[in-house]
Amino acid sequence: MKIITSNTSEGAYLGVLNQLKSNLDGKSQNVVIAPDRFTASVERGLISSLGVESTFGIEVMSFTRLANKLIGNDIKKCLTPEGSVMLIGKVISDLRDELVYYKKVAMTEGFASELYAALTAIRNSGVSSEDLLKASQKSNASLKAKARDIALVYEGYLKALEGKHSDSSTRLYALAEYIKNHPDCVATTNFYCTDIYDFSAPELEIIKGLSESALSLTIGITSGYDNPNKRIYPDNVCKKLQNLCSGRVQIERHDVVLPPQIDAISKKLFAYISTSAEEKVEDDGKVILRSAKDRRDEVTALVCDVVNAVREGARYKDFEVYASDMDAYEAELKSAFERYDIPYFLDKKELLSEQTKTRYILDAIACVRSNFRRREVLDFAKNPLFYARLDGGLDEVFVFENYCLQFNIEYVPTSVENKFARTSANKYFAKNKQNAGLIYTNCDDKAVILDNSVENVIPERVRKALAECLAEYDFKSKNKNIRAFVNATRALSQKADVYYKRHVDKLASCGEYFKKVAEQVDDKINAVLDEIENVLDYETDITGFESVFKSMLKTLKIALVPTYLDCVFVGDADSRFGGNGNIYVLGANNGKLPRTSGGGVVITPKDEQTLCALGADIYPSERQKVLTEMYAVCDLMKKPKGRLVVSYAESGDGGALRPSTIVFELQNMLCQNGKPLEIERADFEHYRTLDGFDDKKISSVFATRKGCSDEVMRNLFAGRTDAVGGCVFASANEFVDDTDKARMKKALTVPERISVDGGAYFEGSTSVSRLETFYGCPYAHYFNYILSLRRRKEGKFEGTENGTILHYVLEHFFKDVRDGKIDDNTDLTALAYSYFDGAIKENGFEVLLEKADTGRLLLRVRDEGAKLITDLYQVQKRSVFRPYLLEAKIGEGEIQPMSLDLGDKKVRLKGTIDRVDVLGDKFIIIDYKTYKSADLSLKELYCGQKIQLYVYMRAVEKSTGGKPSGVFYFPIFSSFTDEEGTRYKYKGQASDSTETLMQIDSMVDVDAKRAIVPCKKDKKGALATGGVHLSTSQFDLLGDYAVDIATKGASEIANGYIKPSPIVKEKCKRCDFASICAYKERFERKAPKVKGIESFEKEGEENE
Repeated sequence: MKIITSNTSEGAYLGVLNQLKSNLDGKSQNVVIAPDRFTASVERGLISSLGVESTFGIEVMSFTRLANKLIGNDIKKCLTPEGSVMLIGKVISDLRDELVYYKKVAMTEGFASELYAALTAIRNSGVSSEDLLKASQKSNASLKAKARDIALVYEGYLKALEGKHSDSSTRLYALAEYIKNHPDCVATTNFYCTDIYDFSAPELEIIKGLSESALSLTIGITSGYDNPNKRIYPDNVCKKLQNLCSGRVQIERHDVVLPPQIDAISKKLFAYISTSAEEKVEDDGKVILRSAKDRRDEVTALVCDVVNAVREGARYKDFEVYASDMDAYEAELKSAFERYDIPYFLDKKELLSEQTKTRYILDAIACVRSNFRRREVLDFAKNPLFYARLDGGLDEVFVFENYCLQFNIEYVPTSVENKFARTSANKYFAKNKQNAGLIYTNCDDKAVILDNSVENVIPERVRKALAECLAEYDFKSKNKNIRAFVNATRALSQKADVYYKRHVDKLASCGEYFKKVAEQVDDKINAVLDEIENVLDYETDITGFESVFKSMLKTLKIALVPTYLDCVFVGDADSRFGGNGNIYVLGANNGKLPRTSGGGVVITPKDEQTLCALGADIYPSERQKVLTEMYAVCDLMKKPKGRLVVSYAESGDGGALRPSTIVFELQNMLCQNGKPLEIERADFEHYRTLDGFDDKKISSVFATRKGCSDEVMRNLFAGRTDAVGGCVFASANEFVDDTDKARMKKALTVPERISVDGGAYFEGSTSVSRLETFYGCPYAHYFNYILSLRRRKEGKFEGTENGTILHYVLEHFFKDVRDGKIDDNTDLTALAYSYFDGAIKENGFEVLLEKADTGRLLLRVRDEGAKLITDLYQVQKRSVFRPYLLEAKIGEGEIQPMSLDLGDKKVRLKGTIDRVDVLGDKFIIIDYKTYKSADLSLKELYCGQKIQLYVYMRAVEKSTGGKPSGVFYFPIFSSFTDEEGTRYKYKGQASDSTETLMQIDSMVDVDAKRAIVPCKKDKKGALATGGVHLSTSQFDLLGDYAVDIATKGASEIANGYIKPSPIVKEKCKRCDFASICAYKERFERKAPKVKGIESFEKEGEENE
């Protein structure tokens, strides 16, 4: 056996390659062994290095593929890692009662996978279950118990494999045994190992066999020799190989002459030693350190370098990018490369479990397992492979979703024959849960809605399509052989093939990458199903099958090869970098470069140390993994023939980020003109320097139309004053295409007016509450009343239901008080309960009664209603005012119509007055409110936000000829007390006559603070006027103002005014449309100062 050592992985590879070239005699066979994930790239490298069109006569494979080649079918089919996890899960289930330490967590999701990782490390270290038990006997009780359970599963797993299956370890041990017993099978073959820097116990056995029987064996290893950082290098592997083949090893050194800067990195990185000024190596532009504000700027700096270099004659393939955290950088990299038309290949494996067809199958299984629960059904229905069969596509699914939420359908009917309909009548607050898919109600009107209305047509069509689609999965809770579930899953998958083919074709239009990923999905799903069928043979239910199927899918990934010959290569720690040009290291942040690991879960780093000390050396240990990560980073930084650019972002993931110690180490060992190596700043906010414009930066950032568009738009939205006017952006704006210009103009133009078809939006009438919404924010009014956007109705209890029920209770209570149907002998609690039942039925709230949580809330509202009318009956007895009008509508009954004169047309007002109490020619208006902020301040009236009651006051005056004595909001929520601790208190303006106040509530004469009517006095004991207490003329003034401002608001609405201008920023936080508003909290309209009633007596500040 020949071991070729080198100071770089490239040197070790080239040494192996030279040996391969010398062995190409046309007679012998040549096999190159490399890690499975690198075989394709190694094969491409051989073709390039040997200058041939193919590797005919040379095979590149992993140890596992070598086993498949030499052993073939002599042993059972090898399980994938996922198959091994599945088998271990079954063993754990069988041995659960015998486990001690892991008994409670044995069946939790993910435990089998963690145990598989631990067993793999133990077996690859050559440690048997007996070795593990023996070593643990001298340890603490906890580790003894752990080792006992692990050994128990270890033996159970090996027994389950015996005679039926093999896994990667058993197959490799079998290969070693096969070579030992059949040396002729390798006698005419030269073997080479490259890019492998550690060998497991079975791999070492194979190497021993090859060294004894093969024509030749050459292994390339990187060595740290006597470097200060030699601890990170895999020199121990070389020692293992020497011990393995004692006396039959030839060591040859094949070092590469490195540039001084790279040589310094090779010898000192992670040595953490201080370097004197004399020892520092001049950088000469070979190594660049770079910082950026965020990951976007970091990636933009990379892209600018690529653009400039290609412009000067470089190729895209001259750039390789290492991302320390691919998930964090992937989106930014894709966006930047596509913006600048740079071809790239992202060496990232896509999760099989996240692919469309996989999600389709998993969501289908979840539907059946959950008895078609709403959440699982909606996940399935939103899959393209389902809604593709609907005429209306995804829009029909959204209608179906709204319907399920509105009517609180928690379970969808599970057969084609069932439909959305009512069941037989049931009692309120039933404790039993709702049956699958059926809505409980005892209201015949609701049954009509569900059975016959147009509202039901689309949801029923979607429901029926869903039931037909999942007919094959009619297993529910029945136990079946697991293979029956496999067959049903295949049938489900095949049934979706026609839709999946269309989906793949659609993906092809988005890019070849997506198409190639999608094309692998079917084969991988079928392989998983085949493995389940071959390995498992037992009875289970849908939940058991789902657990097995999901656990196998979630770790499987889809890998691709580059689709371009000339492209930027982007990889991570699992990728193989050629180093033929420049290498950019992105994300040189603390904790990311090098990668850190939290250690094992089943066997912790502390357990590893203890077992190692007791003779059971589990390799690689956590310490060795850390050193391996360090070596990988060092090896990466030695590869570039061009520049090495190491960059980091200063912010990301919602906070500040720190640079990796690597940045400071590079500064420590390198210098620039005798000075410490500076960290270059990637700045894309400024394009002018002290010497003028940075032409190079400008020419790269604005190199494409998309780049121009993106930078102009980004700076515009960032509020840059020179984003258009500045000469840089003004010039860039000239290259932005018309479509993007229109988008920017639309996005940045604050809408003020829209065209009005026909002159108005009122259809002859409007409500006062609509006008109040307009004055609160015209843009919110536009969303609500012009676009008719609404919050989705959901079958759950909200504040609006609370208010609706209590309004109903109070309306009917005071109606009975007015009609003389209530006296001191009336059972008010029973009466309140009857009102409550009427409110539930009239408003269709029966759906809310079927859920335990909303049922309890409604019971509280019912009891609150009983307490409310009991207390208010006593309050009412203190007043000589009597209820007169209840839920009175303007323009109906005794309230005459009222209109606003807009000049060329009149707009009729709509509205409902909760209650009007009268005494002779006096009246008070009361409006019930169920929110804590209920108040009727003069400031809000002045701004147009609280004009409703004063407009109503004018309507009552016009209709009855009476005079106002009070205009009040009445907060009725259960937790309300005023600042003085009073439970029931009107909020608003009252008469300035003490006599009138006493007529409203006689408590004014006894204890004014406890009276329901506001009674505010000045320091002299007289009623405070001009704010809370008003004269008749002041009531008239406010009434006239309210009508005038209502008229102005209606006129502005008719003229299409929609400018975003909330009266206060806090209003945005409570707005139903905040999530879709592009101007949230950006254009606050300052409220004018209002100094009492005098502000209404003179011309005040204009309202928008």
